[in-house]
Amino acid sequence: MLAALSQADAVTWFSIVVKALAYAATLGSVGSVLVLATLRKLSEGGRDALRLTAVFLAVASAVFTALRLPVRASFLMGGTLDGATDPLILGMVTQSPLGTSAILRLTGLALICCVLWRTRPGLILALLGAILASASFALRGHALGEPQMILGTLITLHILCLAFWVGAFAPLARAARTDPPVRAGALAHEFGSRALWAVSIVVLAGGGALGLLGAATPSALFTPYGQMFALKLVLFAGVLALAGLNKLTLTPALLASAPGAGARLRRSIGIEAGLVAGILVTTAALTTLFSPAGTDDSRTAASDMHPHRTAHQTIGDVP
Repeated sequence: MLAALSQADAVTWFSIVVKALAYAATLGSVGSVLVLATLRKLSEGGRDALRLTAVFLAVASAVFTALRLPVRASFLMGGTLDGATDPLILGMVTQSPLGTSAILRLTGLALICCVLWRTRPGLILALLGAILASASFALRGHALGEPQMILGTLITLHILCLAFWVGAFAPLARAARTDPPVRAGALAHEFGSRALWAVSIVVLAGGGALGLLGAATPSALFTPYGQMFALKLVLFAGVLALAGLNKLTLTPALLASAPGAGARLRRSIGIEAGLVAGILVTTAALTTLFSPAGTDDSRTAASDMHPHRTAHQTIGDVP
């Protein structure tokens, strides 16, 4: 694992960074819409801030998503600037699964901006956009294998629930800072109740997709892919531990208006967000450098990569 990371060149690292930023912005935008639609305890000020966050992150995601196309074109041409601007290569990339995924994601992100339309139709269009943006993760790599429909559904559900979690960070931190403790505690309690379902679906859908891909085997732990995936699991375990702390300790403290409870919750959310950022960076590296054990791509380079590189694209870029 470390050997592959140390051998990665500047173009590979730039691709990892752009991919991680695209993940983060997309999940944040989708999650903001989901939180807006499902958490009733949000204050009016919190709702206004969340709408702006959703649109800002949608624009950021669109930029990073579009940037992935010339980065991939450059990758195919050995990391040259000419490759990133070559119309023929760019056309090939646009017509590849990456291009199809990008088009669907950009469509979803555009619909998410309808969240600024403060009506029920505006929210419905934004929710449709959130689903399309999430489904775009299922149009890459091994997610295109069979059973494609089941894999696509599992990956989309996985992304939607993960996005709901990520999208709650900002409004929870804002409420802990600006709202009365009891109101902030009520919001945190409501999120905690919804999050139990979200976590269950994240785990079940992600595990189901890995199982269908044949990657959830003990032998996979001894591969570079398995080692990086194990790192993701450790980081995710940290997120769950902090979530449990928030639900069982900090939320009751807020509801009881305990001194300093809001500041402690904000610190916990900050650490949680940092762990999620680590998961996204690890996923970006994982899906760029390795493929699951037991798949054809774990033994040979993917056909859409430069022939002298060893990086592969894997299971639909699933965080």
